Amino acid sequence: MKLKKLHEFIKYIIIVQHLLIILSILLITSPLFGEDKPCYVSVTSSEDFNQTLLSNISISVISQYLNNVKPFPSSGLRGDDNCIYEVTATKDKEKTFVTLQGKNLNSYGDASISGTDGFQQSLLRSIYRSQRDKRELICSDYPDILKECGGFVSKSVKVVREVIKETKEIIKENFPVNKFVPSRKKIENTDTPSEYYKYGYPTHPEQNLLTSPIHR
Repeated sequence: MKLKKLHEFIKYIIIVQHLLIILSILLITSPLFGEDKPCYVSVTSSEDFNQTLLSNISISVISQYLNNVKPFPSSGLRGDDNCIYEVTATKDKEKTFVTLQGKNLNSYGDASISGTDGFQQSLLRSIYRSQRDKRELICSDYPDILKECGGFVSKSVKVVREVIKETKEIIKENFPVNKFVPSRKKIENTDTPSEYYKYGYPTHPEQNLLTSPIHR
C-alpha cells in the first residue's frame, strides 16, 4: 500500500515538472511576455529621389521621435497585424511633399526645396504637426530646418536672458561688493616703502613731504 502511494506521488511530481517546463517555454516564446513586436518603415517615392537615402533618413527620424523601426523586409510580412510606418514622397516642381501614415497617425509635411534636404524637412514638419509633445525636442535638435522653430528659439533666448538678469540681481542683493578703503590709522602706521606704494602713496615719502597725506 505504501509503495503504491509512493509510486503515485513520484508520478505526480514528474507531471508537475513537465507542466512547468512547458509553461516556461510558452512564457519565453509568447509575444505577450517576450520582446515588443518590431515596427518597420516602408518608403515609396518617385524617381526624383534616392530610395536608399530616403529609407535611411526615415528610419533615423522615426526612431528618434516616434518608435524604433527597421527597414521593411524585401520578402514582405505575413499577416495583417503588423506595425508599419508608410512614408510617401512626391515632388511638385521645386516643392517636396511627404505623407506619413501609421497606427493612430496620418500627417503630411512640405518643403520649398527638393532633394534629400527637402525630404528631411518635410518629414520633420509632418511629425512636428502631428506630435505636439515632440515639438520642443524637434526644434532643439533642428533649430535651423523648420521655420516653425523660429519662435521657439527666440523664446528660449529670452528665457535665458531673463534668468541671467535675475541671477545678477540676486548676487548683487545677497553679496554686495564693498569697496575697500584703508583706514588713516593703518596708513599712518605704515613704515616700509612697499606698504606706502600698496596704498597709492609715494614709495619715498620724504621726497614729497608737502603733498603726502601721512605727513600733514
